[in-house]
Amino acid sequence: MSRSADRHNLRGHAATLLFYPFLMLMVSVLTYHPLYLGTELLVLIFALALHGGVRTFGRTLKFSIPILVLILAINTLLNKNGATLLYKGPTVAILGQIRITWEALAYGLIMGLRMLVFFAIFALALNWLSADRALGLSAKVAKRSAVTVMMTTRLIPYLTEQSHQIGDVLRTRGVRFEEGNLLSRLAARRPLLNVLLISSLEGSWQVAESMEARGFGQGKRTSYSRERWSRIDLIIWLTFLAAIALVVWSWFTAWTWIEFYPRIQTVMADEGPWPTVFHAVALALLLALPPLLLKKRRRTSNGTS
Repeated sequence: MSRSADRHNLRGHAATLLFYPFLMLMVSVLTYHPLYLGTELLVLIFALALHGGVRTFGRTLKFSIPILVLILAINTLLNKNGATLLYKGPTVAILGQIRITWEALAYGLIMGLRMLVFFAIFALALNWLSADRALGLSAKVAKRSAVTVMMTTRLIPYLTEQSHQIGDVLRTRGVRFEEGNLLSRLAARRPLLNVLLISSLEGSWQVAESMEARGFGQGKRTSYSRERWSRIDLIIWLTFLAAIALVVWSWFTAWTWIEFYPRIQTVMADEGPWPTVFHAVALALLLALPPLLLKKRRRTSNGTS
């Protein structure tokens, strides 16, 4: 089995692998508190390191860091709120008077941290669960929609490959796609589109015949591979429930609450830092447990433990 295929073959039910990124996403949406976002990012990097998604996350940083710097600059220069003045400069056209406050700078930094968490979550979801397993899971609740999505996702690379093959054949017959003006190049591609359309219609007819021969839409749906629940899934879902309970508790106790304007305020100023720190660490430990359990064993190629 190739490495790319093996990384999607984590031990665990597809619902478990799909719910973990969703839970991380919900935690990051519910709070702006940098302590929670920071610990969540550490847990995500830990999970990516365990299961081989660090490279994917690193590739997203190439274009995400310039976006983060741009967001920080725009928010710092345009946001005039905040009571703690760091710099007061001259008046500039469109921007007005340059007024940089600690609160606006902190808000921009935390928004950047939040975006990093989002990118890490999507990298995790991409590496943990293949598109086939995710669509196979969704087929249990929306069979026809899942089949439509599967066929559509297959259609795009299929048409791309077909267009390359038809283009090569037409080139051997003397068709030049890159010569002449725009209208000439479009006219040269017309035979390609005609052949591609006929090929697509024939392909759709063959798929329809194959689906009818296999009894699609008649009786209970069957599948080539079967997702199996295991004891590890049960433990992980208990961890999910504990993490959700902890998040709800923190929501009502306002430990995840933070107000930026006019001054940064949290409950840490009233109750001290330790209740919030203890709570964030406990949540991080709970969220770090599923990747550890999934690391223990991987699914075999036939879906059995």
